[in-house]
Amino acid sequence: MLKFYFNLIFTIYLTLCNWALASIILPQADSENEISRELYLGKDFSALNSNSSLNLGYFNGEKWVSVAFKNASSQPVEKIIYFNTLTGTVDLYQNETQSQKLSFIQRNGSSIPYNLRPIKSVFTAFKLNFAPLEEKKLHFLIKSRHNFNSEVFIGTMNSLYARESQKLNYLDLYAGGILCLILYNLFIFFSLQDKNYLYYCFFSLSFLLTVLNIHGKLDKSFTPLTFSFSHYLLAFSSLALMTATLFSFQFLEIKNNLKKFKIIYYALFIIPLLLMGAAFTTLEDRYPVFLGTLIDLFIVIGNLFFIVNSIQLLKVSTYARFYLFSWVALIVTLLSWFGMTFGLIPQNAFSQNALLTGNILQMLTISLALAHRIRDMIEHKKLAQEMSFERNRYQRLVRVISHDIANSLTIINSFSKRLLKTPPIDPFVVNANQKIYIAGENIKNILNNVREQELLPSRKSSLKLAPVNIKKSIEQSILIFEEQLKSKQIECTLKIDESATIMANTTCFINNIVNNIISNSIKFSRERSNIEICSEIKESELSLFFMDHGRGIRPELIEGIFFSSEIISESGIQNETGHGFGASLMREYVELFNGKLTVQSIHESTSPMQSGTTIKIVFPNPENQQSTNLGQ
Repeated sequence: MLKFYFNLIFTIYLTLCNWALASIILPQADSENEISRELYLGKDFSALNSNSSLNLGYFNGEKWVSVAFKNASSQPVEKIIYFNTLTGTVDLYQNETQSQKLSFIQRNGSSIPYNLRPIKSVFTAFKLNFAPLEEKKLHFLIKSRHNFNSEVFIGTMNSLYARESQKLNYLDLYAGGILCLILYNLFIFFSLQDKNYLYYCFFSLSFLLTVLNIHGKLDKSFTPLTFSFSHYLLAFSSLALMTATLFSFQFLEIKNNLKKFKIIYYALFIIPLLLMGAAFTTLEDRYPVFLGTLIDLFIVIGNLFFIVNSIQLLKVSTYARFYLFSWVALIVTLLSWFGMTFGLIPQNAFSQNALLTGNILQMLTISLALAHRIRDMIEHKKLAQEMSFERNRYQRLVRVISHDIANSLTIINSFSKRLLKTPPIDPFVVNANQKIYIAGENIKNILNNVREQELLPSRKSSLKLAPVNIKKSIEQSILIFEEQLKSKQIECTLKIDESATIMANTTCFINNIVNNIISNSIKFSRERSNIEICSEIKESELSLFFMDHGRGIRPELIEGIFFSSEIISESGIQNETGHGFGASLMREYVELFNGKLTVQSIHESTSPMQSGTTIKIVFPNPENQQSTNLGQ
């Protein structure tokens, strides 16, 4: 719980710092309206002021943009014209005074390596010099992989760098907050080894790099000499969608909760992977409209798909509500960003920083979900530790009892065996001694079986199955219960084929199946009644029937007694006690030996004269079953 609140306070603190510091320390751009009436764009010579924009969208090939200038003052003027978005490559030409031919002046753009740009800026900028009262017409030849929708500004070098500083300072604060979240969750991953935190780090980092690349920050920070990060924006966008898909698939446990949608997740991963590869080839230069529109479309589809899945899992996963809010926040800001880039929404402070705002909200919300996950993991770990402690205590108890009982049994079996070899004196003594010896051997077999099962998990071995003679096993069980049968004057009738066998473990079959059934039959049978045990052999199966004429079982209790982990205990006819474990344990061993159990019972409250219980166990016929091992 402490980690949850710490993470909550930590993330809220980062967000507040982000917004507060941005509003306090970011410099304001200089006014750029002083020559807004001096610039004319296009053939209609409509006025181009400080918030004018050039909306070209995606396009194949090249596009020309012509701009007319007029310096109305009597003084020479130096100005900067710049675009505030990724432009690709922009060549500046002007008309020659005499021939009116176009002469190349300068090349700039976001696809130019940063150190080779004539004006070192994240904006595509050109320096313009005007003589007094000079008029000139310039032409921009644009070739871009990107969605070209940009504001066009006219200003000074100081206003250019002031606007750039304002933009980059905000990006620095944003990047610092996201990196703190990434490092924090990376440490949690190393501590807990939970892949959700690692995938979250990949997702956050890829989204951070994409946002920084969109605004030119990567080129500004790393200043590569031979390439431009901005030129490969498609690769960064594709990577962000891939990691978002991977994280969603893991975090929402799609493999378990929504198996039918796995193929869509595979598509949302594979198609961006192919697009990322295309970004490093000439394909994007040839088909920017197709590839750019495709990745934008898949980003929106992926976001909507994650939202739909979160809604579907609201009742299944406690984390789905966090995830739903995170993607709703991102989809709203994402649509605002696309609306701005396509010219559908005006460019303003919100639309320009929409991706940053959406990413902050998303990362904050997902961090809260992961913090909630830590709390659940702590609770589960605590519960697992308690269960482990109880299991270890049980195992120690079993080992101690097994050791102590084994020592005592050694003495009992040794003397009873010696007495069996002495000349008989009293038939009663001989019979009693025989029973003592059989019971002692039976207990020894139980202890050996317990030890064998205790070693199974560590040895990863199996309890071997072998042919077990049904009649001999049941006769041995009846001998154990001979005194109880006599005390209630219950007759036990056997109709078992001499050759009837099943594949099982003899000790488990007698003690955990037959003994449990006969014990319960005696407990709930009236005096002078009858217990019938018979077999039926078919080609592929062998059936055993245990029928008593006791008081029966109420219909509503059969499922709970035999087919659930619920403990239901009732006293017998003569108030015999029971612990409630025998029936379910017997059913588990039946299934262990590949058998099936059915129970039919008529309770005395329904029909006192026909009450009783019939337990039917069907085993595979060993003639059609090869010798096998438990668990195979």
